[in-house]
Amino acid sequence: MVDYHIHLENGPLTVEWIRKFWDQAQARGISEIGITEHCHKFREWAPVFHHLQEGPNSYSYMREWLARDFQSSLSDYVRVLQEARESGIPIKIGIEADFFPEKETQIHDLLTAYPFDFVLGSVHTIGMWGFDYDPDCGWEGRDIDQAYHDYYAILAQAASSGLFDTLSHFDVIKVFGHRAVESMEADVDAVLKAARGSGVCIEVSTAGLRKPAKEMYPAEWILSRAAERQIPITFASDAHRPEEVGQDWEKAIILARRCGYREYRVFAARESYAQKIPK
Repeated sequence: MVDYHIHLENGPLTVEWIRKFWDQAQARGISEIGITEHCHKFREWAPVFHHLQEGPNSYSYMREWLARDFQSSLSDYVRVLQEARESGIPIKIGIEADFFPEKETQIHDLLTAYPFDFVLGSVHTIGMWGFDYDPDCGWEGRDIDQAYHDYYAILAQAASSGLFDTLSHFDVIKVFGHRAVESMEADVDAVLKAARGSGVCIEVSTAGLRKPAKEMYPAEWILSRAAERQIPITFASDAHRPEEVGQDWEKAIILARRCGYREYRVFAARESYAQKIPK
């Protein structure tokens, strides 16, 4: 079993810190981990996010948050992960990259400049609005259905972009418990069609169980539709602390098998390989 979505941001960028995540992984029966730090932790990504920090439509909480980020170097990050691998930790070098439709060329150039094993693609913003940073970050008074429609439209572009190996937390728009009233089947199907066309995976993530949504990403009805279209999957906890690594992975296995999956994908040098899902 693997955990392909892990963040180091709450500790130092050292092999010793990574080993704490691996120790927890071993204790939970995980055989391989993928470190996928947020791209906005690295100064090389600052130009990609610059548009969120300027203009009359920008949000103060976004400006304040971004002003604190972009402190580390991607080269240092990759080097430390390589050192962790050389020390014996079965680790894959990844990154979680935000998708902005107008920044595809910049994103492509950054992702191809480093030896990643895989890249997670995420949508965290709709226009200038970062919808999942805090429960009070602009949801009040918003048209929930329209937010869902807008989110899935951007996710479909991310899925078809060819930039990513896996789409992370597919329906993260539900993170704070806001639920659409209108059917989102057509919107989701558009994303799945794009994913099928590009070959991108989707992750089965237990992170939603720790959030107000209290549901895995993606919801079972979405994962079932993905299985019908033979869209490959990976497994993830979206751990931000060592104790979260591999959390509830047995539930993820049960959900995936119930939806019809018998295989998942592992990565190396941005190539994927099928593995049998454990029973």
